[in-house]
Amino acid sequence: FALRAIDQCSAVRSPIATQLLQQRDGTHTFTPAQEKSAERRVRDACSSASQRCALHTMRVVALLCLAHASALGRKKSNGPSVKVSATLAVDKKVVGKADALYKKRTAQSCDAAANIYEAELERTGYADAELLLKAADAVNTAMRIRTNSNTITIDGTVETPANKAVWKKDGQRAYDLAAKGLKASSKIDARALGIRFDAFMFSCSHKSLVKQALTGTGTAYKKMGEELQSKHPRHDGDVGSAVLACFYHVAPWPVGSPKKAIQNARKAVQRGGATLRNLYYVAVISYGQKDYATAAEFFKRAIKASPGSPSEADFADFMKSESKR
Repeated sequence: FALRAIDQCSAVRSPIATQLLQQRDGTHTFTPAQEKSAERRVRDACSSASQRCALHTMRVVALLCLAHASALGRKKSNGPSVKVSATLAVDKKVVGKADALYKKRTAQSCDAAANIYEAELERTGYADAELLLKAADAVNTAMRIRTNSNTITIDGTVETPANKAVWKKDGQRAYDLAAKGLKASSKIDARALGIRFDAFMFSCSHKSLVKQALTGTGTAYKKMGEELQSKHPRHDGDVGSAVLACFYHVAPWPVGSPKKAIQNARKAVQRGGATLRNLYYVAVISYGQKDYATAAEFFKRAIKASPGSPSEADFADFMKSESKR
């Protein structure tokens, strides 16, 4: 019945759509009042016995008129398409509450912040790029604190069963949020790339990055690090060079390279500053290459150094402790 009624009323759609087009506002959207008006006009136009439609059919035909008006507008102006309903606005008070929790920077407070961000994203349709990145960053930070950022040590890595469980639980969650955030962003900056890199690293770590160094995962990891290194050399203490140093240090032959490892570690110090993390990486890599004099020097410097960013501070105590061994 609905299809027959729509077909019978097709003759009235064009003039009504033309009138609607003239009433469309500058944002190319229709208000609820305009939608009701369209429904009323269709009902009046289809008042004859042969074209009388049920109420729910009238709503369908009214929406067809709106769509017709949208098509007419696009043909005429090449402007943006009509949106019948706007995306829900993000609640700033809710986001502010999550921001305050995130600033406490504990694993538990970041968990709570991430949950609030994600609940707001679900309510508003996962369309806000900044909120997506905040959610990913909060999940990343909680993992970084709990697992000491999957950093390197003189013994190798911190890829323990307990840490792998954390990465398996939340790594892909963080990466999905970060990837959506970058896709929704009009401009990709260093912060966004850094959040995506951390999320990718954690998402892969539960299967061991060392074991995946020779696979497509290792290639993607290196490519993301190189992008940060080339485009944003001063972001987070030249984190691009720092992560590449770690990659070349732990990766097996033929990808691993002691020469590239120490070169990138020293580059991070030169370009990103003598921060705790950067000095610690030079020390650990030098130790692994049996350059014990350089390792001792940089461990001593690391003990006295300060974190260069909040992300370094998340695992600063661990690096200090390792430097004192």
